[in-house]
Amino acid sequence: MTVPTQTGVEDAYIWSPILSVFIFNIILYFVGQLLKDNGIVDITWGLTFLIPNAVIWIQNHNFNERTILTNCLLLVWALRMALNNVIRHQGEDWRYVQMREDWMKKGKCFYYTISYIGIYFIQSIFQVIMNSSALFITIWSTDEFYPLDAVGAGLWLCGFLFELVADVQLQVFRKNPANKGKLMTQGLWRYSRHPNYFGESVQWWGIFLIACSVDNGWITFYAALITTLLLRFVSGVPILEKKYSQREDFKIYMKETNCFIPWFYKKIQGEHEVHLNDMKDTERLHFKGETKVSDEQKSSVAVNDQ
Repeated sequence: MTVPTQTGVEDAYIWSPILSVFIFNIILYFVGQLLKDNGIVDITWGLTFLIPNAVIWIQNHNFNERTILTNCLLLVWALRMALNNVIRHQGEDWRYVQMREDWMKKGKCFYYTISYIGIYFIQSIFQVIMNSSALFITIWSTDEFYPLDAVGAGLWLCGFLFELVADVQLQVFRKNPANKGKLMTQGLWRYSRHPNYFGESVQWWGIFLIACSVDNGWITFYAALITTLLLRFVSGVPILEKKYSQREDFKIYMKETNCFIPWFYKKIQGEHEVHLNDMKDTERLHFKGETKVSDEQKSSVAVNDQ
């Protein structure tokens, strides 16, 4: 995290919180190997953001309205994410299973090395970067409270509610046996294929606005920007889009619904063709005004994994 030099702030205020993130993830790495489940990083992801801010508070005792507000928002976000991931966690996620299988083929030494670097070490770097606006506030914030703080908190709340509603809608959809194998295209999912990721991004832009109330806080714009870019183009949207890209019903969904930013959907009318790849005669079935899915697709989970 890049911060300007200010009188009275020791280097320890900057480096000790960063170190705390890396140390925590080293411990988590060993726990993950003992459990044979690297998916625990998803459960602890948000909680890790709380650690460096707590370390700073222990050092500088900078308790004011803005730092308390920011860390309360961070706490709510982290607890909701942890709870949501705990509920969904049923063993190691398919992404980490695939990584484990691919890396193990090159030997245990390679696996243990690359699993730390590729998962835990990289995660530590991004956690520090994405947390920069909140860390900046916790270190540098003064007692003045500005209207921009309220605007930032309001934007964060909008993003939080958007993500919360999207996740609840998805969970309700999944629990209905009649929806097994179907795509979630209702509620907020009708207007964005990844409304939870969008809500996540908005929350961090809200934290950034609060940071802008602190002198030079605008320089942490990269935190929200990188978070948005990661969700949209790297670790969030692309993984799920690729996983379901061959499903005919998903192809229709892509044409009807915006990918990230919510927008009005365009209903595809007319005749849809669904190819049942597992059928020996490669028969094509035509359905007027609706799309049916194959048995293979019915065995799949809902398209939105998070």
